[in-house]
Amino acid sequence: MSGHPQYAEDIDLLALEMLGEEDCGPLREHLEECAACRTRYDQARAMGAMLAIAAPAVEPAARVRQRLLAGLNAQRESARPAGEPVVERAPARVAPASYRELVVRPGFWHAANLGWVVATLVILAVSGMLSEQYRRAENEVRNLQAELAVKQNELDRTKAVVDLLHASDTVRVKLMSGTAPWPWPEGKVYYHPKEGLLFMASNMPPVEAGKVYQLWYVPEHGSPMSAGVFAPDVHGNATLMSPPATKTMMPKAFAVTIERAGGSPEPTGPEVLSGAQ
Repeated sequence: MSGHPQYAEDIDLLALEMLGEEDCGPLREHLEECAACRTRYDQARAMGAMLAIAAPAVEPAARVRQRLLAGLNAQRESARPAGEPVVERAPARVAPASYRELVVRPGFWHAANLGWVVATLVILAVSGMLSEQYRRAENEVRNLQAELAVKQNELDRTKAVVDLLHASDTVRVKLMSGTAPWPWPEGKVYYHPKEGLLFMASNMPPVEAGKVYQLWYVPEHGSPMSAGVFAPDVHGNATLMSPPATKTMMPKAFAVTIERAGGSPEPTGPEVLSGAQ
């Protein structure tokens, strides 16, 4: 219960009509001012009603009706003023009442039933708390799994870069451009037929909307093949990592062109960078 846990027990007793008269007044005044405690009180009353309604309907025994009538007659006799004549009346016919009708009356909430009602409320509250804790634990596990996947991808990428850079037969090609204003754009390609390709560029000017840079393998024979697209950051730097080409080859050169967003199957835009072995 949020707000005023010191009232929790008294609120439950008030809902079960078990709170003493001397405590009812101050608590009712508090309920008028505190929405959180008033919600707790409404929930406790609703829970008590649900527990009563959920009881199976049974007929009370005949002796229960007799004892009930005897008690009512005794109360009526004690309340009659002294000297008032006794008027004989025909016994009232009491319609059979079900157990469900009896338990929803205020008299149902006596000390004998308070234990199992409170126990049921406690079980429901603990179940809700455990369910919330389980939901939070599941979310934390999913978040940790996502972070672990990201870290694993970074580790795999780092390992691939290290393997590529340390391979003795990795081809290193520098790409330059002398047509752009200083500082000239430039790039470096590290290529290995089995390890893949790493491209790093600097001083790359931004491209207009709807355009990207595209890196190309230029083979000895045939048309250039795409090695991927990239976009530089605000400082003009860019990095591109490509897996090994599906077709084993040793390019004679590499080039960078400007193409439409998403890349092109073949070079169509202006060439920005190029370099040969």
